[in-house]
Amino acid sequence: MFYYVVRALCWLLLKIFWQMKIEGFENIPKKGAVIIASNHVSYLDPAVLVSSFNRKIYFITKKEVFKNTFVSFILKNLNAFSVDRENVDILAFKKAINILREEKVLGIFPEGTRSSNGELQELKLGVIKIAMKTGVPILPVGINGTHKIYPRGKKFPTLFKHKIIAKYGAPQYFNKLKSKDKIYQKEELNLLGKKIKELSTTNN
Repeated sequence: MFYYVVRALCWLLLKIFWQMKIEGFENIPKKGAVIIASNHVSYLDPAVLVSSFNRKIYFITKKEVFKNTFVSFILKNLNAFSVDRENVDILAFKKAINILREEKVLGIFPEGTRSSNGELQELKLGVIKIAMKTGVPILPVGINGTHKIYPRGKKFPTLFKHKIIAKYGAPQYFNKLKSKDKIYQKEELNLLGKKIKELSTTNN
């Protein structure tokens, strides 16, 4: 219940302040496991994904965010779980695998952190490894506008001046038989990055 209350509130605020628009509805799967992979330029990005996607999203979130007690409480009630970006986090990897095996939706910002200049950074390979381990497709998403509204380092978002567009692309599927092929993984990661970049450069 808490998740859906927050989702409704996010949708309302994003519509009122930034006239949020969602594109690519036809690409969003109505059921089954899927990984949502989006660019990340602002603290608003998770709210955009939560409010634009009609199923619960289980986010992988950097462990540093959980240090704040209040924020940690909110995130845990929104199904987020922590990952150690500096080390190989086996527990987080297993948690992600189990979520997908339960036919749920996993949310990942594959850059690992917010971009400071609004440009897509190099993606981490973990998102491809999780997808290939489970045989689950990745749904690329491009979020446009949030960097102008609430960029990294800014204390408060700008209201009403800019618009937000969340654009969902076609799912990216993988050859599970190549799960140990590092060249194939890198090629697919580059393709994912290209898709996200194209989706996130929409002018608004």
